[in-house]
Amino acid sequence: MKAHPIQWQAPRPLWARFGLPSAAGATVADQDRPAILRFASDDFMDQMLGTLERDPSQIDALVARPETWRAPMADAPVPEQADLIERTPIPGIADTVIRRLLAKKPKQSIPATVHETEDPHAQGQARLLPLKLYQPAHQRYYLVASSLICGVPGFPERAVALGAAEQVNYVIRRLLPETFENANDLREFAYVNDAQGKRWQRVNEDDGRVAAGEELLPVFPLSYRDDATHPRILWGGFVPVGRREEYVSANVDRPSTPASAAGQQLPATPETPATRPSKLARVTQFQMEVAEPWRNLIRSSYRTAESLDRGEDEPPDAKAKRVFEFNLQQQNVSWLILLDFADFLSLHLDDVWKAVETGDPGPLAQHQKRKELYDWLEKAEMSAGLTIALTEPVNVLSVPPVRVEWRTPQPSLRAALKAIRAPGVREKLEGIEYNYTNNPTSLGQGDWPNFHFVLAGLNTANTPDGPFTWLQLAGEADGSTQFIPEPSVPPSTQAQMAAEVDRLTTLVGKALEANQETGAPPLPFALQLKNSIAANLKISRTDPGWFVARFVYTRRDCGPLHPPLLSAPTQRFQLASFFDPDAPARPIRISLPLDTSPAGLRKYRKNTAFVLSDMLCGQVQRAKSLGFIDLVLAVLPWPFHKDLDVGAGGPCKMGSIDIGMICSLSIPIITICALILLIIIVSLLDLIFHWLPFFIMCFPLPGLKGKKK
Repeated sequence: MKAHPIQWQAPRPLWARFGLPSAAGATVADQDRPAILRFASDDFMDQMLGTLERDPSQIDALVARPETWRAPMADAPVPEQADLIERTPIPGIADTVIRRLLAKKPKQSIPATVHETEDPHAQGQARLLPLKLYQPAHQRYYLVASSLICGVPGFPERAVALGAAEQVNYVIRRLLPETFENANDLREFAYVNDAQGKRWQRVNEDDGRVAAGEELLPVFPLSYRDDATHPRILWGGFVPVGRREEYVSANVDRPSTPASAAGQQLPATPETPATRPSKLARVTQFQMEVAEPWRNLIRSSYRTAESLDRGEDEPPDAKAKRVFEFNLQQQNVSWLILLDFADFLSLHLDDVWKAVETGDPGPLAQHQKRKELYDWLEKAEMSAGLTIALTEPVNVLSVPPVRVEWRTPQPSLRAALKAIRAPGVREKLEGIEYNYTNNPTSLGQGDWPNFHFVLAGLNTANTPDGPFTWLQLAGEADGSTQFIPEPSVPPSTQAQMAAEVDRLTTLVGKALEANQETGAPPLPFALQLKNSIAANLKISRTDPGWFVARFVYTRRDCGPLHPPLLSAPTQRFQLASFFDPDAPARPIRISLPLDTSPAGLRKYRKNTAFVLSDMLCGQVQRAKSLGFIDLVLAVLPWPFHKDLDVGAGGPCKMGSIDIGMICSLSIPIITICALILLIIIVSLLDLIFHWLPFFIMCFPLPGLKGKKK
C-alpha cells in the first residue's frame, strides 16, 4: 500500500486567496509557503486563538507586510476584525449560529506577499521599504504559520504523533551570496551549532534536507474548525526577533558542506579543549587582566604629568604633594595587577613561575621564548627617581603623617611578582577596607604588602616612569593583540607608550606556544563578536540581512528512508535592530508627581530600600561632602585645581562594630530628579551632539494643576 504524500502548505484559511481567482490562486507561490503573521498587542496569542475560534478567514489581516512607524499596517480594517476574543461567555447555540454566518461570507482576495514595496512616505525620494520584523520592545510579535496536509483529494490534515517518533519544528536560514563576485545570487545558509561553535553553513536548498547540527526552533499546534466544521491543525512558531544580534554576528562558513540524512540523526560532538582556540583565549585573558589595566596606568600617568605642566605657577610643594598622592593611588592598583600577573604565570606558564620563585632559570633552557620572558622580568625595574618620589614624602605633606615603616621597593618585576604571592599577602590585600592614600589611618594599616613596585607613576622630575620603560627590551609586537591604544590624532606619547605593553603581550603569547593547551578559559563575547565582524566585514557591507523560515517534519525512527520534510521558504524578511529607525514606538507613559511643593512631596512614602554594606556605606559617606563644583575643580589645572578631600575611606563603624545601612528612598521624587538631570545633561551636550531639536516635544494640557483648590 502506497503511503499518502505529505506536504507543507500555507495556512488553511488563506488557501487560494492571494490576489487571484480560486482556480489560479492554488498555484501561486504564497499557496505553497508558510505565512508570517504579525500582531501589534501583547495579547497576541489570545487574538490568534480568538480569530481561529470565531472566523479563521480573518487571519488575512494578520499577514505581515512591509511597514514603517510613519505608516504602520492597519490593525483593524473592518469593525468585526478589531477583536475576536470572547470577552463575555455567550450561549453555545448562539456562538454556533454566529460561526456559521461568518463561514458563509464570501472570502475576499488578499494581496500577494512581497519582501519590498515602495515607501509612500519617502518624501519624493525613491525608497524600497523591506519586509522587516520588529521586536517585542516595539510592540510587534510574529508567528510563522503553516498547514501540514496529505496530498490527496480534500487535503486532510496529517496526523502527527508528537513525541519521540515524530516532531515538527521550523528553521531560520540566512540568505547570503555564495561568492563575493555575485552579491545578488543569494543562497541559503543554515544556523548550525556543533563542536565548531555557532555559525552559518551553506546548504543546498534544492535537496530539501536539514544540515547536521542545524538549530530547530519549537512550534505548537493550534486546533480549529474550518468552514465545513472539519477539525484542522495550524502549526505556528514564534519568530525570535530579539536574537537578531546573535544571528547577524555569527560566523559564515562559506564552503558548501553536504548534509546527509544519517548524519543529522547523530548527536553533535561535545566540545573538547582541542577544538577551542585555547592559546588565543589565554592571550586575551592576559590582556584583560594584566596588559590593559597596565596600559591604563600608563595613560593616567601621562595625563597627570600634562596637568602638572599646565600648572606653571603651582607651588613646588603642592605639585610634590599631588605627585605623592597620585603614586600611592597607582601603587594600590599595581599591587592588584601584579597579583593577577603572578596568578597567570602560575596557571598557564608554571615552569616560568617556578623559575620566578626559585630564581633559577636553568629548567627554561629548552624553551627559548620562556627564557626570554623570564629574563625580561628580571631586567624590568623602577627608576631611582620614581622610588624617591614614592617613599620620601615627609617634606611635602601639609600635615606631617604618623611615622610608619616605609616599604622597601623591590629591585625588579620578577622580585615583585614573587613577593606578591608570599603567604598571607593575597588574603590581606583583597581583604583591605581602605584606600592606599597619604592619610595616616590608611598608611598605618598593617595589611598592605610590605614592598613598593609601581607599574606606572611620576618620578621626582614629574615625568611618567616605571618598569614600562624597559618594554623596548621585550622584542617587537607581532600585531596579534586584540586591543588597541587609546585613539589620538596625531598619536600622542601616552598612546605610544601604552602600546608598548603589546610587546609584553607578544612575549607572553610566544611563551605559550609549547604549553599544554588544557583548561583554557572561554573567549570573551566581545572578542568573538570582533572576530566575527572582521571575518565577515566584506559580507556585511553589502548584506541587507535577509532571512527565510522553513517548517520541518521529522520521523525520527525512519532514518534515511524518510528524511525530514522541509516546507518551501517563507517570503524573505529582515530582523529589525532594537534602535531601528523604522521601528514602531511602543507607547510608554511615565507619570510624575503633580504636587511638587514641599507640602506635597512630604506625602510620598519612602517605600524603596537600598541595602548597603559597611564598605559601600563608607564610600557613600566620602562622597556626601562633595559637590558639583568640587568635581569640576578636581580636573582643572592650577591655579583652579583643588584636590578632592575624601579621606582614606574604610567601612562605617559604630565603635568596633561594622555598620551597614538600609536607605529608604522615594521613587516619585527620584523620577523628578532624573527628568531634571536628563534635561540639564542633554542641554549641555547639545553643543557637541545637537540632540535637543530631536529630543523632546511637549503638549500643553490646560487644567492640569498640582494643587487642588
